[in-house]
Amino acid sequence: MGMLATKDHGDIFQELLKPGDKLYLVPVPDSNSADLEELAKLGTSICPDLNFCHIYQDVFSALDAAFSDTDNQVVLCGSLYLIGYFLAIS
Repeated sequence: MGMLATKDHGDIFQELLKPGDKLYLVPVPDSNSADLEELAKLGTSICPDLNFCHIYQDVFSALDAAFSDTDNQVVLCGSLYLIGYFLAIS
């Protein structure tokens, strides 16, 4: 997940995060990306029962880790700029 600094991160996390989830945080390339350390703190405070919360250098390393770590569904979400970047590069 990658988000812009201008978004309401708390509301987004409250809607999306559930106990047992794994949160892979990434910067949004070429954009005003949110501070990943702050997102990690906020995510674990809103959902303290996360199974996992880690910061990655980019979306591709996060996806590699996510797919190698689980047989469950992996969801790429957050900023449309992040999704657009992923689709343009893939």
